[in-house]
Amino acid sequence: MKFSSLKQVTAAGVALCVAGCATAPGQQGIGEGLTNTFNNPDPCSNNARNTGMVAGALVGTLIGAKLGDKDRGAMLAGALLGTTVGGLIGADMDKRRCDMAKVAHDYQLRMTFAAVTSDGGVMSDAALSRSGNAADVKKNAIGNVVSVQDEGGPGGHFESNSDVLTRRAEQYFSAIADVYNQAKLAQSIADPVKRQQSLQAGADRKLLLVGHTDDTGSSSLNAELSERRAKAVAQYLERRGIPREQIYYQGGGEVYPVADNHSEAGRAENRRVEIVELSSGANLSKYLEARRSNYQFYRAVPTRPEASSTATTASTAVATGAAPRRPGSPSGTATPVAGAKGEAARIAKAAPAAAEAGRPADKVVSNKAAEKAGAPAAPAARAAAAVTPAKASPLKTSGKQIDFGGAPLAQTTLAAASVGKLAHQRPLFSLISSAYADDAPVLSDCSQDRPRVSGAVRALKDGATYKVAEHVPGLYGKSWTERVNGHQIVINRVAVLASEATLAQMPELKVYADYDPVANRNPKPDVSMRPEVNTYLGEGGILYRLFTAGAGGMQCVDIVYNRNGGTVAKGGNIVYAHDNRLYVSAFKPAIAN
Repeated sequence: MKFSSLKQVTAAGVALCVAGCATAPGQQGIGEGLTNTFNNPDPCSNNARNTGMVAGALVGTLIGAKLGDKDRGAMLAGALLGTTVGGLIGADMDKRRCDMAKVAHDYQLRMTFAAVTSDGGVMSDAALSRSGNAADVKKNAIGNVVSVQDEGGPGGHFESNSDVLTRRAEQYFSAIADVYNQAKLAQSIADPVKRQQSLQAGADRKLLLVGHTDDTGSSSLNAELSERRAKAVAQYLERRGIPREQIYYQGGGEVYPVADNHSEAGRAENRRVEIVELSSGANLSKYLEARRSNYQFYRAVPTRPEASSTATTASTAVATGAAPRRPGSPSGTATPVAGAKGEAARIAKAAPAAAEAGRPADKVVSNKAAEKAGAPAAPAARAAAAVTPAKASPLKTSGKQIDFGGAPLAQTTLAAASVGKLAHQRPLFSLISSAYADDAPVLSDCSQDRPRVSGAVRALKDGATYKVAEHVPGLYGKSWTERVNGHQIVINRVAVLASEATLAQMPELKVYADYDPVANRNPKPDVSMRPEVNTYLGEGGILYRLFTAGAGGMQCVDIVYNRNGGTVAKGGNIVYAHDNRLYVSAFKPAIAN
């Protein structure tokens, strides 16, 4: 009886929606009617209203069945109530999309629309139109994303290099604010009961304003400016009547591109403001946890002129800045840090009998073993293997130059472990894939990358950072270490959030050259710094990339961590300079006990 009643109510709800929204009777088939009802490409269609009614009817029926002890009348009442509430929320979304399309037309704005799916992912309208399950996606959507670009006026939304809206931008953001003003929408409803229902339906809504830039100039400055601009738009919406408790903002900087930065057209697409509307705070968290960057659009830093197929040198030209790379991470630059006593004790404790065993007790094999197996012993002995171009730029180095062993970078297939397929991006991603490296060298070779900075998601009401995720197992402030060619490398405070592999705090990097735990149990580090970090999330691991700015000769360090924890990293590399040549040495740290 329960399932029969449920089926009857659901069928009635679907029939009601289809009948109420179909075009001229008899002029379309059932499939076409459902498409027009739930997946109409017209932004002024009633997609969200219709799907909201069906979803609301299902939820209301289940609630009615539970409260009414499976009574058919209670189930029907619940279905009708759910249909009303779901329809109101959906109708509001439909009206906003339609009104936003009209604003775009009136002010010559370029707007793109996307649905936030039930799992927090995003599907553009263009992708939905090609999808075979578009109706299901829209039926269960939890929000919308609208990207806004100004193509009708010079300079975009803001005055040059500032967060001050242009007069023209004030006009169209006023119109946009009116679209999202729930109180204003309710005023247009004559029926007082429906007016109150509309206000209640929108009471839990959250709006996230995100400013985006291209990748030209300083990534840190881009993130800082984009945050100020996102906040300026958020404040403008508040002044136009949207409750500040519903508004959040973020400076995305260059971290979330939607187009290739190699062309001016692509860079123009990346300079945008996004308005993300979610039906509740819980769905805002779901969206942020599911969000992924389009890594394939990251542009490599042109660092090394090619001398031949077997030799490469470069100036790494690492960008510096004080802004965080990921939401919630503190600012940091390559600044020396003090205090090595406690850390040295941990290293000594983790490495008893290291001299006898030829390896530290932290379970990581020294590069000495690789040298005994036939790998070159030192840069000086393999200088002839690397040909330096006559006009090569000098590599950036500082302090004592440390030999980490390994081999010339130009002659080496990077031996880091695969991080697997990048979620929502490419069908396959491997850190050591030469085919992929040809496509996106920024991911396979850290010397061609740079720190990419974005700001935190903040609440407009108090500026507080919006927290959404727990730490990755093992990556919650632990120290990781390995001895490489006789030098102990320690990375303290490695902390990564599960959401998007977000950097939770800036680490410390210390290197103890020619480390001997027996002879010197309290050494002074030869390198002590706070490097900037990029993180990349794949199905098979998390790429944790440190930019070392030439300290000790190190250009950058890659570590691939397991997504599900573990005491030993999957793999990694150290890229360092010696005699103005780049070398790479394997690096696989473990947690220091």
